[in-house]
Amino acid sequence: MDISLTKHIFGDAKIDPAKLVGVYGPKHIEGEDLSDQQVAEAIKNPTGTKPLSQAAKGCEKILIVTDDNTRPTPLDRLIPPILEELECAGVSSERITFLIGLGTHRPMTNREIRTKFTDKIAQKYKIINHKWNNPESLVSLGHCDLGFEVKINRLAAEADFIISIGSIVPHATTGFSGGAKTVMTGIAGENTIENTHWMALNFSMAQILGNYNNPIREVVNRLSRKIKLRMIVNTVLFGGDNIYGLVAGELESAHKKGVELCRQVYEVPVNEPADIVIAEAYPADINLRQAIKAICAADLVCRDGGVIILPADCPEGIAPQFPDFAKYGFRNPDKLYREVNEGKVKQKLMAYTLIAVGRIISKRVHAILVSPHIDSAMAKHMGFIPAANLQHALDKAFELTDKDAKVIVLKKASVLLPVLHP
Repeated sequence: MDISLTKHIFGDAKIDPAKLVGVYGPKHIEGEDLSDQQVAEAIKNPTGTKPLSQAAKGCEKILIVTDDNTRPTPLDRLIPPILEELECAGVSSERITFLIGLGTHRPMTNREIRTKFTDKIAQKYKIINHKWNNPESLVSLGHCDLGFEVKINRLAAEADFIISIGSIVPHATTGFSGGAKTVMTGIAGENTIENTHWMALNFSMAQILGNYNNPIREVVNRLSRKIKLRMIVNTVLFGGDNIYGLVAGELESAHKKGVELCRQVYEVPVNEPADIVIAEAYPADINLRQAIKAICAADLVCRDGGVIILPADCPEGIAPQFPDFAKYGFRNPDKLYREVNEGKVKQKLMAYTLIAVGRIISKRVHAILVSPHIDSAMAKHMGFIPAANLQHALDKAFELTDKDAKVIVLKKASVLLPVLHP
């Protein structure tokens, strides 16, 4: 039986059907995506709050927080009906500012902004990249329940009505993306983002990924209520940027509805764990730091001592935002954890990712990397076994396990939620 992935740059692989537990991916959705009219209707009829045309009346400073170009949210389809509602509320364009929730990602270029927002919106409205590492752009909200100080973009603290726009997929830090996470941590300060992620290390991947009711999500929701996040607009996408469902409204009740829609597309039942899991990094494959999201999904269905194969394009290499990412790698997560707590390593967010994934691929399973943009020496340095193509990786995986090992294939694993249902 031939195995092929969404991206064909890794080559195909052959496997005995008797060894294949299954090939899983986001559910194939029949029919077209939501029409522009359906999108507008969903925004006009929010969950748990008044319509935007009423709720925003009299507001002087409207802040619309969006995700960035690492996410496929179709802003060009969502922003126009939001602006129409604000116009009905009597809000002029001069009172509206867009803030791109970069988290710790690089700033979007002017060209990228024009593409994602459209030229029309980019020319008429103020669109600002969040400066997560600039203390002057941040203000403090005090300490949160997890024990650390929370700093957020000054524009959010000064706004009297905030709208966040994003998409919902399974997420390893907050259970699911979207909702209040677009604000917290999208427009928070570096230390706040670091500490929020760091706290997730107290839990296993199975306790967070795909679980809405987790301690990190609860804190994120509470913090977002400290500022005036009054409405979320979240999509659940399929087949690229097609809209399967859209929720709008109060940050928690609307998001919970969106999570249920997300499960309909991205949650897949798996009958049994496997010895070998092929976890395709696409669509989060711009660099290795993003690609390892696929390992988090694979961790849920890979047996102890098994092998995770990560096919990842990584055209931007390892992690452009964190030059030291490649210095440490995933090889010794316990040592890195101690060094962070002892103050020897200051980049806590960078360390969080290295530790969370390192606990999987250096302590529980083997990991094989197939990437055209990361050479063998760097792959080994990061803690992977390098392979030239998918077939080569699969052959290595059988050598590391057993000739009769069972295999699972996770297509688009970076957004997938495999759930064991024996």
